[in-house]
Amino acid sequence: MKILVINGHPYKGSYVSALFQNYLQNIEISSHEVRTLVLGDEKFDPILRFGYSLRMEADDFIERSQKDILWADHLVFFYPVWWGSMPALLQGWIDRVLMPGFAYNMKGLKTQKHLKGKTAELFITADAPEWYIRCIPNSPIRLMRTHILGLCGIRVRRSHVLGMTTLKGNSKARIHFLTLVGKPAARL
Repeated sequence: MKILVINGHPYKGSYVSALFQNYLQNIEISSHEVRTLVLGDEKFDPILRFGYSLRMEADDFIERSQKDILWADHLVFFYPVWWGSMPALLQGWIDRVLMPGFAYNMKGLKTQKHLKGKTAELFITADAPEWYIRCIPNSPIRLMRTHILGLCGIRVRRSHVLGMTTLKGNSKARIHFLTLVGKPAARL
């Protein structure tokens, strides 16, 4: 399987980055091809400056991201919930990469999904409990699963919400989550 693993946290020293690294260490490299995107390490403009009215200047990282998505069978996203959504860096990357014409097209009320056949898995950290994140009416999971990846034809196989990750004294849970993210990687 060709796997693209995406770290959507802007800070290299974050807990999300540790989860991302642990996941990578548990993938059976002899059975899979793996590529990574660490958005916080890249120098790209995450702002869709003209909306969809005009195209922005070519950007090597955005073009490489699109090639990596086309190459991949399975995408794995790591990111925190901030203000009920995702970090602006990840949202901006999505805005720039999953453009109409590349990821989807609208024909009236019908959507042409150009990335059908691909799957994804989400690893999301949150300060709130898991049940709360899953219950939010337009939850971060639903946003990614239905309104972003689903629109493009990518089916989310599983979403993991690692809740209460910044609670003081919650180091046992954080260690448990680090172990937990390795299991889906090992099962691929």
